[in-house]
Amino acid sequence: MFEFLMGVEFLLLLLLVGVSGATGYAANHLKYVGESESSFRIWLKAAKVGVYIGTALIMIWALDIMIIFVNYGWLFIMDRVLNLLPLLSLPAAIVLIFALPNLSRETNKKSLLFFIVSVHVMTVGAVLAFFLVTVDIPAVPNTKDILIYGGALIISVGLLWLYHGRRLKVLENRLPRISIRIVRGAVYLILVFGVAITGLVISQKMSEFPDRMNMVHHHTADFGGGDSILDENTNPHHDSHDSNSDSKSISVVELKGPQTDIPDKKYVLYAETKKIRLASGESIEAWTFNGQSPGPKLVANEGDLVEVQLVNKNIDSGVTIHWHGVDVPNGEDGVAGMTQDAVMPGESYTYRFVVKEAGTHWYHSHQQSSIQVQKGLFGAFIIHPSSQHKTKTMDTTIVAHDWITPDGRNIPALDTADTFQRKMINSGTPVRLRLVNADNLTRTFSLNGVPFKVVAIDGYELNEPGTLTTSLLRIGGGGRYDVEFIMPDTAVTLAMLMEGKPIGIVYSPDGHGKQNVLDEGEILDITKYGLPAQASFNTSTVFDRTFTLILDQTYFGVYNGEAGQQWVINGKTFPDTPTLMVKEGDLVKTTFVNRSFADHPMHLHGHHVQVISKNGKPISGSPLVLDTVNIEPGETFEVAFLANNPGLWMDHCHNLDHALRGMTMHVAYENIYTPFAIGSETGNSPE
Repeated sequence: MFEFLMGVEFLLLLLLVGVSGATGYAANHLKYVGESESSFRIWLKAAKVGVYIGTALIMIWALDIMIIFVNYGWLFIMDRVLNLLPLLSLPAAIVLIFALPNLSRETNKKSLLFFIVSVHVMTVGAVLAFFLVTVDIPAVPNTKDILIYGGALIISVGLLWLYHGRRLKVLENRLPRISIRIVRGAVYLILVFGVAITGLVISQKMSEFPDRMNMVHHHTADFGGGDSILDENTNPHHDSHDSNSDSKSISVVELKGPQTDIPDKKYVLYAETKKIRLASGESIEAWTFNGQSPGPKLVANEGDLVEVQLVNKNIDSGVTIHWHGVDVPNGEDGVAGMTQDAVMPGESYTYRFVVKEAGTHWYHSHQQSSIQVQKGLFGAFIIHPSSQHKTKTMDTTIVAHDWITPDGRNIPALDTADTFQRKMINSGTPVRLRLVNADNLTRTFSLNGVPFKVVAIDGYELNEPGTLTTSLLRIGGGGRYDVEFIMPDTAVTLAMLMEGKPIGIVYSPDGHGKQNVLDEGEILDITKYGLPAQASFNTSTVFDRTFTLILDQTYFGVYNGEAGQQWVINGKTFPDTPTLMVKEGDLVKTTFVNRSFADHPMHLHGHHVQVISKNGKPISGSPLVLDTVNIEPGETFEVAFLANNPGLWMDHCHNLDHALRGMTMHVAYENIYTPFAIGSETGNSPE
């Protein structure tokens, strides 16, 4: 519904630009009063029809916006009301109320000038409104935006009045030939396109990132209504550190796990290129850990000190490891250019941290992550609770991922299985399936042939989850669901549903079960699943800082030297997205509003957030603690967290292609700085 309404808005504004342009063209011909009366009447009628159609389109647009408001709320339309509505309605009102009623064949020159100018201003308003929706979305309106675009409309009035007034005086003495008018129009058209192309080239050049820059920028600081953290003596966001002038600051390098204790679990991961073969026989040029993708499953117990040595054999662009869903110290977070430099070929880097989050997690590279994760640099990371009792449970991890073949085809797979697989499980065996979505897109799973429960999401156990039979499970990019059931005497089919042919696994006691895909059902609403219990936050909690983040898209824009669609937060792309400033101990609430056409799985590093409400309604199921919150189009989520892990942390969309195109921001604690930087000079490129 939401996508439909926003699509209608786009089409209405596009049509309005076309109608307004045609109306302006017709009105322009009224200047040639020396032409025949019949010709004048034709152009006048065309202009009137255009005005009426344009006004009707504005009214339909306003109705569309009103429907969005009623169904989704003020945050979805505030820029439309404060920025677009005046640009569209004021010129149209002037034309209808003042200009059009005074116009006839015998009208005086001043009335004619007023009509022509007001119609052209109506066109300018339509173009500016369309530009705002498609290129420069003012997601959170401010006085500056209103003054800039309102000022542009007012300036256009003056310029058009001067131009058309001068032309009318010239045309009193002589009318140019048709050929001259055609040439003049062509010249104007060429000038418009020339200015547009020149502006595009200049904006592309200006958007290029410098060779070296910091990832966190204090000029974008948002304090969420709390006290300012920056002062003249403390600047935690500089490129270098002067210990004499800034003694309070702490480098991310100092925020490490235990460096001398003997590790409980120790792993070595070798990053290297290698061909892997999918179940169907497709050969993939992959980037792997230890020659496989997914990489080796890392297993630890809650409270373990884990040591992982990363060795880069031959990944030319460098590599890091980020521990997705594990709240490690900031210096162990594995973000190139923020917490470390990328590990180049022949180099190694050691991570050491104590694991505190039991459950299903995963690891992946955070250097050129949109490329490297897609190519295979990821794996599962399972942390067992310290109180776990040994059972005969079959515990298996299944990672969903899309592979790209050398000829550019996209092949979804579970691990490396891009066809249906069959596996044997003895009847009566307790089964735990750990579903990991290592892809950019939201994936939908079904489990058919047995009652089951979703017992954990993003590694956190749910309270009293209910039994499910026909529910479908939608997992956003980076998310994880743990599913449990008791193996029956008959076959059980796990399927990943997609357009076209599904893939999956058939479990049966003899290993030869027949697949039976459940491809229809109601999507499980995790905010209503399970039973309520005591939680850290609720709708009455008093927060130290509150942030509102509008997730949106532009249909066209420039970013780091490239033109195309952009993904924006509060109307901005990185590095101009908000930096959420916090102090240790702050209670922080963030409201995410998705006004785009795509899912956005928002992932905050170093913390877990508790979901408070969805679409304005408090959650009614189990407390929901996530590290990746998947927000679908038209949805609003309120989430909260305790600022208890000092550092500089990425907070980005885990559709990594979206992050690559600008949907990245940061949470920054006071007095923390990084000596690392990004840019071509540094070799660091986290997205």
